[in-house]
Amino acid sequence: MSHERQAVRHLLVLEDSEGRRPILLEAATYSIGRDPTNSIVLHSKMVSRQHAILLRVTSPETNSYLFRLIDGDLQGKRSTNGTLVNGQRIVAHDLRGGDMIVFGGDVRARYLTLTNMTDTEFQDFCRSTDVLGFLSKSTNPFATLVPLSEGNIENENFSEAALVRLASYPELTPNPILEVDLEGRVTYLNPAAVMQFRDLQQQTLTHPLLLGLPELARYMKQTQEKVHVREVEYQGRIYEQSIHYIYESELIRSYVMDVTDRKRAEEQLRNQARREAIINRIIQAMRTTMVTAEVLQITADLLLEALGSTLCLITQTHAPNSPTYASRPQFVSLPNHLIALNQGAIALFEPALSNGEQVVLAASCTDLPQPLQTDLRTFNVNALVITPLIYLGQLLGQITLLDCEWEPSEATSILVSDRQLWQQTLPKSWTPEDLSLVKTIADQCALAIHQAQLYQQVQELNADLERQVRARTAELEQKMQELERLNAIKDDFLSTVSHELRTPMANMKMAIYMLKQFATDDRQKRYLDILTNECNRETELINDLLDLQRLEAGRSQIQREVIDLDSWLPSVLEPFRNRMQQRQQSLEILRPATLPPLLSNRHALARILAELLNNACKYSPAGAQIVVRFDPIGGDRLQIQVSNPSEIPSKELPRIFEKFYRIPNADPWQQGGTGLGLALTQKLVEQLQGEISADSEAGITTFTLSLPTASGDPTA
Repeated sequence: MSHERQAVRHLLVLEDSEGRRPILLEAATYSIGRDPTNSIVLHSKMVSRQHAILLRVTSPETNSYLFRLIDGDLQGKRSTNGTLVNGQRIVAHDLRGGDMIVFGGDVRARYLTLTNMTDTEFQDFCRSTDVLGFLSKSTNPFATLVPLSEGNIENENFSEAALVRLASYPELTPNPILEVDLEGRVTYLNPAAVMQFRDLQQQTLTHPLLLGLPELARYMKQTQEKVHVREVEYQGRIYEQSIHYIYESELIRSYVMDVTDRKRAEEQLRNQARREAIINRIIQAMRTTMVTAEVLQITADLLLEALGSTLCLITQTHAPNSPTYASRPQFVSLPNHLIALNQGAIALFEPALSNGEQVVLAASCTDLPQPLQTDLRTFNVNALVITPLIYLGQLLGQITLLDCEWEPSEATSILVSDRQLWQQTLPKSWTPEDLSLVKTIADQCALAIHQAQLYQQVQELNADLERQVRARTAELEQKMQELERLNAIKDDFLSTVSHELRTPMANMKMAIYMLKQFATDDRQKRYLDILTNECNRETELINDLLDLQRLEAGRSQIQREVIDLDSWLPSVLEPFRNRMQQRQQSLEILRPATLPPLLSNRHALARILAELLNNACKYSPAGAQIVVRFDPIGGDRLQIQVSNPSEIPSKELPRIFEKFYRIPNADPWQQGGTGLGLALTQKLVEQLQGEISADSEAGITTFTLSLPTASGDPTA
């Protein structure tokens, strides 16, 4: 085609008021008019400023070109006096050799195609004034190329979009441009398309660039879509095809650009960006969390995503049976056989891993130990890469990538283990750059594990210190509370004892004074009785204090004996009947006909009953009934209950057996007391190997005493 283009010369012989001149047509586009800015200037007032356009057009059938003449400008504005070709007014016309052209009625031109002329002959022709005579000497003087169609394009509605397309740069652009109609027939190919896709016309709609274009055009017509861009791969190259549907002429125009180099560069940039993003995300994870499991899980997920392996395992040295993993969907859970395979490979290549070497294995390698090779094939593991996690010379774990669906590629890697060099074939999706990325991530991962271990140790130390501090603080708080309680008890004790000691002393001073003033026998007897009672009261208080101190110190051991309650009990209870009658109270005794003998102490038991009955009498109103109930239980215990109509607040019940504790506002008759009675009673009951408790509800307070019977003791 290039030889033919060199042999054919396209010529426009123009004649106007300035004379005749030949114009060699070599450019792709010419503007014609009287304006001096036109490519071809016509010297005539009958010609419009922009009169016509001359375009070079490539023929898709012959891959050669011709020139098309268009009346007017590219905006659709026609010339004032029109353009004639061979005597007929035209809008657009594909020129043939010998065509006569008239611009504006007075400028004439002839279009010629010259072949088989030497450069000298052509120069002689250009200087000749007898054009027809000169051409008669040439061989084949009117030979021309086949036009796109026969005859003129006489459609007055010739589309402006088509004119714009014809006036653009299709002939000179290095990028292919092609047009087809809705039937898939090729209507135009520019030279770049002809050169790059020589088989396009033969393949027609089966060619990748034309595949589906008619259907796409109809879709674009329905949706009013102006441009559709797609990528086409052809003969190892990637092309970006910009598809335009020309509504006016129902043509499909495509601009094609080879973007292979750009795509490859973009892919490299994406891969580099992906690798950097992976490393940055792992580093960011290390900065935001000190939990080893979280960092390892992020690392496993990112490696699986980036390298396209089937399974990623991250094993820590101290926990080889519990690896962190990320896997493809075919693994619902981590298979135990793959864990065992990983552990076996790590154990086999431990010396190499400890030295920081990356181990690459393939099932196709015949130099592997037989058991490992058998396991790889049995478990359908085609390739396996183990990368050590080393920090400060210490092996902290391993990252293992397994590939179960791979095809060999030409990429290779050297495996160094036990001083042997093994040439390995990598999976198709793994490149040496990928393995380098894994090593970089492994270094970051090892650092994260080390930092997490240090952080965990610090956390454990802090937690231990916090536990010790909390325990010590709680102990100190408890001791402080105990000291405060003891201090309050001491203050209460001093206040109570001082009051209880002063009261008898005041009475005794008063009695002594009265004896001195009134020395009669009756009064002397009365005051002496007061002195006696108050001295007894003072003595009892001191004795209670001493007895309680001895019991608490364990220096006093009560000797137990068998007590016949039937004969002993009336003498203990009878004095209280008289006292209660004086206070208008009644005492009711509920007991079986015969009571079992007790293994107890007469003095201690009498003191216990006296304290319980005194309290019942002291805190019961006039007219109240006090009940004492005796019930044998279990054959070896006797239960004694003392009930009276009074109520102790539930929050005060736990403290009534404390020393010197007196229930607030529980003594409306201001009868006084030291708060030692119940504390001494509890200690005496414990010495008698018994139990005592109290409950108060519905206006009734009941003290329950449980003591062992003589029948329950084999030594009795």
